Amino acid sequence: MDKFNFRFDTILTTKEKIEDDKKNKLGVSMKKLAIQREHLDKLFQKKNDIIVQIDHKSQNKVKVKELRNLYTNLDRIQTIINNQTNVVMEQESETQNRRKDLVEASKQKKVFEKLKEKDFEEFKYSQFKNEIALTDEIISYKAANR
Repeated sequence: MDKFNFRFDTILTTKEKIEDDKKNKLGVSMKKLAIQREHLDKLFQKKNDIIVQIDHKSQNKVKVKELRNLYTNLDRIQTIINNQTNVVMEQESETQNRRKDLVEASKQKKVFEKLKEKDFEEFKYSQFKNEIALTDEIISYKAANR
């Protein structure tokens, strides 16, 4: 009995490797995005802490210099938050692009998998026809020898 050999097996293997590579890159990108979002959340928490300090100090007698320092810190944190928001948006865009690349690689791999499936069905059918022909030949031989 013949062994099934897919004519585009090397291409399919390459497509699978490309898809795995794109999956890994997407995973790395998603981790980076999570880290950047976590950093942004921490910055928002610092901002909220400063606002609480300003509220607390505003209710008590405090020097103007202290309030000015708190407001300066608040402005700095806001600038850092704006920059970090841009970083997060860029990382989201990169992650989205990686996701699109993965989808495209998956589609290309599926094309060759479907082709392999179709070729295998044809192989099975041809094997079936060969078995029927062999069976007919054996029956004809036995009938002729009687």
